[in-house]
Amino acid sequence: MEQAWIPEELQRVAVALLAGFLIGLERERAEMRKKRRLFGGVRTFPLIALTGALSVLLIDATGPWMAIAGFLGVAALTLVSYVRTASETSPGATTEIATLATYLLGALAGTGQLLVAGALAIVVSILLLAKPPLERFSRRLEPAEISAAMELAVISCIILPLAPNRGFGPWGVWNPFEIWLVVVLVSAVSFAGFVAVRALGEERGLALSGLVGGLVSSTAVTAAMARLSQGAAAVARPAAGGSALASVVMCGRIAFFAAALGPGILPRLAPVLLAMAATGGAAAAWILRGTRSRRAGRPAVSNPSSLRAALAFALLYAVIVLLVRAARDLVGNAGLLLAAALSSAVDVDAVTIALLRGGPLADDWRTAAAAVSVALVGNTIFKLGLSLFLGAPAFRRVVAPALGATAVAGGLVAASVYAWG
Repeated sequence: MEQAWIPEELQRVAVALLAGFLIGLERERAEMRKKRRLFGGVRTFPLIALTGALSVLLIDATGPWMAIAGFLGVAALTLVSYVRTASETSPGATTEIATLATYLLGALAGTGQLLVAGALAIVVSILLLAKPPLERFSRRLEPAEISAAMELAVISCIILPLAPNRGFGPWGVWNPFEIWLVVVLVSAVSFAGFVAVRALGEERGLALSGLVGGLVSSTAVTAAMARLSQGAAAVARPAAGGSALASVVMCGRIAFFAAALGPGILPRLAPVLLAMAATGGAAAAWILRGTRSRRAGRPAVSNPSSLRAALAFALLYAVIVLLVRAARDLVGNAGLLLAAALSSAVDVDAVTIALLRGGPLADDWRTAAAAVSVALVGNTIFKLGLSLFLGAPAFRRVVAPALGATAVAGGLVAASVYAWG
């Protein structure tokens, strides 16, 4: 059975027309919504895209001048349209820019890049259609969120590509590109939690703020909740519940990093994570029973994706990577567990990722899983100490059993994983 055959040139023209039609349809609806005439609509934009496609298809006969002349002609018409509407209040230039983009999309389809041209046409249409929600979103942004997003962009899009991708230092463990890639991963996850915490606001309650704040740092949330408990006795239980929930989210963070960086460890690590998460969740439910959402405050979490925070994490991660490698090679399994326990008090993410990226020992993730478990339990015990030192008596009475039970559950399951896995 013969397959239907469509000339390649006709396929290019069809994609160009569809791209122009998609954008023109949105502009036609925008004209009806604004109740004033725009530069073009459902007929004009497909013709502009078709012009772009034809100018490229004729390039063998006319050279590049046809494509250049076509673009200049469309640009001239766009300029005339903008000048005619400049006398109106806040005329904008969205339609005019969309016109130039439509011509270029038609030319792109004319070169044979059909998938790219079609995908970009959809993106342009979505941007045009999503004006109201995008404007509402931009008005709700505060300087802190914008600054955090810009710094995350610098971390991921500027610094990362410039980092050399080769090993330095003892054992060649310091690879700037790999270290900064980890920084980008952790910063992105923490940035999501930072935005969520600020978006929720105080009216959502301490418990929910602690739950979302755990995406940034469960240790920081625990310290903040402990300080909040000193201000009023009424917030002690909600603050303690928020601390317990932050530790539950910590388990989710570690599971995410394990899936992204060392999926082979998940079968070994999952029992510990589930035990700690289940115990912490049950403890939080016990603490929060009968309590109401309080508006006494939220965790004062600073931007975790700032350049300063990223550099500090990179330095900390580099030190822990070296410590873990030295412990593996010079001391063995016992040294690896000790390194994990000591490092967990500083940052559980850094030591966990260092262990994950080190890979299994003798093709077995059992020791690495035990070390990560030690880090999780050690960090929970450290947060318990913070709570006892910083919290009010009412806060300490309820958070100590919760964090203690979570640490014990993780320790018992980790012992079984290490001893009998």
